[in-house]
Amino acid sequence: MTFPVSTLIQWLTEVGIEVSVTGATDTPVSSLTFDSRAVTKGALFAALPGSRVDGHDYIEKACQAEASAILAQRMPANLSGVSVIQVSDSARALAVIAAKFFGPLPACLQAVTGTNGKTSVAHFVRLLHGEDQAVSIGTLGMIPAGLFDMPYLTSPDQIAVAKGLAAAAQQGRDFAVIEASSHGLDQGRLDGLTFDAAAFTNLSRDHLDYHATMEDYWLAKRRLFTDRLKSGGPVVIDERISQAAELSGLGLDLFRLGSLESNTADLAYSAEPRPSGLGFTFRLNRQTHTLDLPLFGTFQAENIAVALGLAHLSGLDDLAERLSVIPAKTLGVPGRMMPVVSHPSPPHGRVLVDYAHTPDALATVLQAARPHCRGKLIVAFGAGGDRDPGKRILMGKAAAEFADLAIITDDNPRSENPAPIRAAIRQAAPDAMDIGDRRKAIETGLSAMEPDDLFIIAGKGHETGQIVGDTTLPFDDSEEAQRAAQRLWGK
Repeated sequence: MTFPVSTLIQWLTEVGIEVSVTGATDTPVSSLTFDSRAVTKGALFAALPGSRVDGHDYIEKACQAEASAILAQRMPANLSGVSVIQVSDSARALAVIAAKFFGPLPACLQAVTGTNGKTSVAHFVRLLHGEDQAVSIGTLGMIPAGLFDMPYLTSPDQIAVAKGLAAAAQQGRDFAVIEASSHGLDQGRLDGLTFDAAAFTNLSRDHLDYHATMEDYWLAKRRLFTDRLKSGGPVVIDERISQAAELSGLGLDLFRLGSLESNTADLAYSAEPRPSGLGFTFRLNRQTHTLDLPLFGTFQAENIAVALGLAHLSGLDDLAERLSVIPAKTLGVPGRMMPVVSHPSPPHGRVLVDYAHTPDALATVLQAARPHCRGKLIVAFGAGGDRDPGKRILMGKAAAEFADLAIITDDNPRSENPAPIRAAIRQAAPDAMDIGDRRKAIETGLSAMEPDDLFIIAGKGHETGQIVGDTTLPFDDSEEAQRAAQRLWGK
């Protein structure tokens, strides 16, 4: 596909972006990139400012590689033979251009934001629509796999999102649900998209290494509803959380979730923990349905409720039937309260792998697991290096309060010495075991298990690597647990 610079300018002006141009406007653009190393003849190079690298420093290199156009916030000096599109926000402008450049996109777009639960909600919504009708984009890449090789980021870059959505549309999938992170919203990665409906899960401490305050963190997420939602588009949110009143005060149309006793909830629900999963009841359009779901943790009931709300708003009916026929193995979200092995003796206590890597997420997972556990609740967890150090002691507090046995281990120490990270966590969990070697920590947890115990390995979930320094070493909690079980139990 090739478009002249004038068409790119038209796309920007149509959404109210002011543009200054130097050079020819009939210059053809055949590709888009923000990586100067990927520039080829005829490309548009987008100079994006960043916290570590500023793309404006690589404009000259892009021109040497025969870029035909530059998208920038500052007019570069001494350039000739290249078209320059100057805007106030090159990240937002790139998102707008990419969505048009690679389109058409799926007819219906929805998004979900919040600290926890985004991946689960997106997964459930996609399954409710059907594997051959919908895609989800986020932490797990683009699912179903094989349509487009999407980076494993909660909100991938502008070009990847547009290419992935276009690939889905080309395969006849008319629906997409996207995880919207605070980083992605703040950095304009989704600014080329307008969503038909959006959802909010919850807000708790996370990413304060990026956002200055919790208020800034919330305002970044709120952009999904104030800036990226189509006029009159509904917002799925639980009426019991404080953000519901704020969004209602902004004049947004809320689709309210609530308890079965609520008279104001559009979708009311409840969940009962059972050894095999959840008993889930929901009421929608005055009809009540009760299902047995092979999911662990009542927070998954909250995620299911959000997903049902989004699916309903997209026009799906017979939601109870759709949910009931999803196979157990398919319904579970990779790395989210995921059973990976069971104790060999009755009642076969389970080992679960979960992505919980924030204080709130860890506390939520442990509290949600307790009703499923007849014996001891064991957890192995850590905290990442080069990230908000304030949450380390809070992680320890969550483990000390809600687990019977806590094992502090390493979790992506990155450039930091991992021992002080573990020590910071242990300030709030003095009785916890300190085992830096994650492989040994997992085996220790399994060794401590009795038949009716439950062991949660938290922090990495679906991830398959451990980041030490600048190197990502192969490491999969699920595989390591299975190997340890084989060594200890022979199965």
